[in-house]
Amino acid sequence: MTIKDITNGHGRFGEHNASRMAGSNNGAGFIPEPEEPVNIKGFSVAYDRKFNTGDFESLNPAITIWVKTSVLEGEAFDLHHAKERVRRMARENVRAQLLRLQGNPEAVFLGLQPPANGRKDPIFIRTVSVSLVYKVNLGDYNSIAPGYSDWADVRHVARSPGELHIALERMWQSLWANVEDEISRAQGSGGTNGFFGLPLIEVEDLTVPPPSPAPANGRFDRACLEPAERLSAGRAPAANGKQVSWTPWP
Repeated sequence: MTIKDITNGHGRFGEHNASRMAGSNNGAGFIPEPEEPVNIKGFSVAYDRKFNTGDFESLNPAITIWVKTSVLEGEAFDLHHAKERVRRMARENVRAQLLRLQGNPEAVFLGLQPPANGRKDPIFIRTVSVSLVYKVNLGDYNSIAPGYSDWADVRHVARSPGELHIALERMWQSLWANVEDEISRAQGSGGTNGFFGLPLIEVEDLTVPPPSPAPANGRFDRACLEPAERLSAGRAPAANGKQVSWTPWP
């Protein structure tokens, strides 16, 4: 028996070897190839874990990831590998919050790892929800457990693993800022003066054009002009948008 992937990759079915099907002109003994009755359009992965941090305190980060497929109707893709990658992404996001609380400097990638085969990704992250609950012992049998959640449509960065990582990092930072401020107030230390929204992204200014080379003779050589400029060289734009002839400098 041979195993063959069928339809959109949502399952595997066995089909008898062709040699076992042969031997009859009228097709007796032929087993037709089954068709996959389920066509997955998307799925979600939720991961929620509660870490006991000692002294009756705990950290409870959680994430839910909604995924859409980007393949054509009935097109084959590896659903197993796709779910495996999204599940890993969810676990890493939750683990990163424990490392942050512990002060562990380990760098954790929060985005979706590209397919192992190097091909175009058959899925993309549509929406992500993150939540954070941190229970802190205040003493005298008192405690506080502030919790906050954010969800975002991340389709605009779904095709860029690095940008998706940055988006998730900003969402987690916002939750931590809110949680830490509430705990600080409960402990009598007042607010943290933290920023409760999404942290700003530092962007390098790449909008300044490079300086043009100075011409040796005081005029620009036409050979240095762009193709479109060379085509219009020797002509000046008219008021109606058409080109009119003009006499170049001697």
